[in-house]
This record gives sequence, C-alpha cells and structure tokens, in this order.
Amino acid sequence: MTDLERLEERSPAQLVLVAGVLLGTPVVCAAVALYRHVEVVCCVLQLVAAPAAAVACGRLLRRYHRQAAGARAVSDGVQRVLLRPLPSRIGGLNLASVYRACGGRARVGGDLYAVARADAATRVIIGDVRGRGLPSFLDVIAILGAFREWAPQPVSLAELSARLEESFLRYLAEADDHPSSDADERFATLLVLEVPDGECVARMVNFGHPPPVRARSGEPAFLPGTSCPPLGLSPLCDVGAHESAFELGPDDTLLLYTDGLLEARDSTGGWFPLLERAATWTWRDARRCCEQRLHDILGEILDDVVAHCGALPADDLAMIALARHGDGVQARLPRPAGPGRPGDAGPAGQPPAMRRHVTGDMP
Repeated sequence: MTDLERLEERSPAQLVLVAGVLLGTPVVCAAVALYRHVEVVCCVLQLVAAPAAAVACGRLLRRYHRQAAGARAVSDGVQRVLLRPLPSRIGGLNLASVYRACGGRARVGGDLYAVARADAATRVIIGDVRGRGLPSFLDVIAILGAFREWAPQPVSLAELSARLEESFLRYLAEADDHPSSDADERFATLLVLEVPDGECVARMVNFGHPPPVRARSGEPAFLPGTSCPPLGLSPLCDVGAHESAFELGPDDTLLLYTDGLLEARDSTGGWFPLLERAATWTWRDARRCCEQRLHDILGEILDDVVAHCGALPADDLAMIALARHGDGVQARLPRPAGPGRPGDAGPAGQPPAMRRHVTGDMP
C-alpha cells in the first residue's frame, strides 16, 4: 500500500475519532445536566467543546489536504521521470500517447511505454507488468531501464528482445533473494516494435501482449504474428523471442494498447468490443495533420470506453497511436512486390474529448 493510500485511509479515520470525542462532550454534559442539575457547568462545557471540535476538524482537514497534495506531487514527479512523455514526432513517425493509472488516484501504475532511436530506425515498447503496488512499480523501472540502455544500441530487434529478457530474469533472480519476494509469479507482457526509416516494412516481437491494430484505408484489423511467452516466463517454456514483419505504409495507422482496453467492462460484465468499435473511429481525415489526427483517435477511443463502461475503466490503460508522417514519405517508401510480401496474412498531445475524461489522471 502506498503512502498516499495510507493517508487516504488514516486521516478520515482520525478526523472521525477526534470529532466524535469532542462533539460527544456536549451530549455527555446534557445527560449530566438532566440527572445532576448542573446546568451552568454543562452549558459552559458545551460552549467550549463545540468551537474546539470545529477548530480540531479544520486543522485535521488542512493537514490531510497538505499531505495528500505532497504525496500526489511526488507521484506526479515519479511518473514524469519514469514514463517520459513521448515526442509527437520522432524519426519518420508521428506519435500520440495516453496513460491512465488504475483507479484514477495513483499516478503510477503497472503499464509502461517508451520510445528510442537506433541508427535509422525508431523503436517503441509498450507493456503491462503483473500485479499492482510497489513490486509492479519496481518491475516497470527494471524493464524501462533495460530498454533505454539497449534500444539505442546497434543490435537487431531479436537481440534487443533477448537482452530485455536476460535483464529482467537477472532482476527477478536478485529480487528472489528477498524473503518476502514473489519473483516466481512476476512477469510482464510486452510488445517491442521497430520501424525503419525509408522502408515500408516494420518488425515486432510480442511477449504475450495483445496484438496491435493496423488501420489500412480506414479498415482496422489485428496484426497477425507469433507470440512469445511473457517476459520472465521463458525458462518455464523454453521458447525464444520470435520476430514478425509486417507492412506499415504511409497511409496506415497503428494502435498499440494494453489489456486495460480489451478488459474494460460494461455494467453487465461485457468486454469492450475493440474491432467492432474500431470500425467506427475516424482513422483518416484529410482536413487534419497527422499529429492532430492521432491525438483525436485516442480521444475518440476514450470516449468509446467511457460510453461502454459508464466511467473510466478500473484497470491501468496505456495507448500509443502512430503513423508515418507525410514529409516525402510516399516517394521514399517502395512497396514490396509479389504475393509473399509482409502483411498479406491479414486484412488490410490531447484533444478536448480526451481532456474531459483524463484530467489529473494522465500526463
């Protein structure tokens, strides 16, 4: 349990206790007055106790609000350092991202994302660690630290994925030395994406994460690909990382997300119908620039999730929308010829809508 959660639980309890004692004094005095006829004493005590109770309650409330504001400021600072805002443009890509921690009170949850440049390619990671609280927060730090160290290095995507797995397993082995550790039950689902500049082929490694949605000519579909075991579970499965390639052209939009989107439920327990709803979103709009269009798509998704659930979902939720920007990309990207080209296996900052639902909950 975080300090903020302890504060939210203890301060109201302390307030009720003190207020009950002080406000109960006039009641006791009134009872004494009925049986002992010491009206004067009781009246004096009542006059003293009531203002004292009001002053004590006010001080407790002010103290609680100061401490809560301080805890939230620390949490916000941690999030800004750990989950740095993604740039709206990097390499040959435009990006838009959104993050909301579980429950809307804590600012840091178990979802993660990051982006890095490596030679002439952009690498993106999005993931979800198992569990909540401090252990999951430490897992997020370990994974992001390994990604930021190795992603800019001149290594292949498969080698980068192997380094992430190796680093996370080493971290779990060190955590397992602690007597209260549950390292055997800790893992993370990850999607590692590489988009080279000047090519129409992108590559990904999927560690048990929900598949991306690619919108081609406004038609969304899940991207096919081979999924590997979640990060941290490879020793149990003896299966290595598998790299998949797919086509990402100038007119395509890619949506990366965590399971908080798929697992959003309505009042009857029904899951969020992602592909069904995705068919209604505005993936293409010639009137808006690519950057604004991506932000608007995320705002549209959040509107749909809120309409489905009746409120923001209770689980952590992170999303990234990306597309190649249009500065001469069409001329530089040759389309691969032939029936065996990648992608043939499957079918083709924050807008007002987003701000309405995520004020205070997202960076």
